[in-house]
Amino acid sequence: MRRDLVITALIFAAIGFMGGYVYFRETVERPMQPPMRPASPAATQSQDLPEGHPPLDASERWRELEARATSNPDDVQAALDLANFLYDRQNWEEAVTWYERVLALQPKNADAQTDMATCYFNLNRYEDSIAAYDRALEIEPNKPQALYGLALARLHGQQDREGARRAFEQLRRTSPDFPGVALLEQALDQEAARP
Repeated sequence: MRRDLVITALIFAAIGFMGGYVYFRETVERPMQPPMRPASPAATQSQDLPEGHPPLDASERWRELEARATSNPDDVQAALDLANFLYDRQNWEEAVTWYERVLALQPKNADAQTDMATCYFNLNRYEDSIAAYDRALEIEPNKPQALYGLALARLHGQQDREGARRAFEQLRRTSPDFPGVALLEQALDQEAARP
């Protein structure tokens, strides 16, 4: 066999192994997060781009949404569009501010309550996150996103394995096909195995 072919094969094998190793490390060591909801239409539409394409200048869209929301303080949809836009860009602090405005105007909005709870989770404000998930579940008792997030917040924040397990069991019972159920169960099992 030719020596240059063997060397080339070894190089490609090493590259493939390293790529697999990096992928494995990224997926295994990535902390679990509450599920992100799809980007809102308000955050992704632009006149010059095809539908669904993110705007090329997010700051311009941000200014437009902010101007609309601040000039119409009683417009729930304007505040929600801005909150969702900020959420989609993982600007958690400012998103919380606008979700609070939405909830002041529309206290029974379980989606806004859940998204605000997820913002708190991403800010490592677990107590606030748990309280917001609980409020969402008072409005919509089997909301899968809220149950999933509540289980994670109880597990990560309070180290409350029992509370996390209860939220998980309700999620599995009411929404067994919800994405992330298997990963959440695995995380709870790993946590239960710890002393």
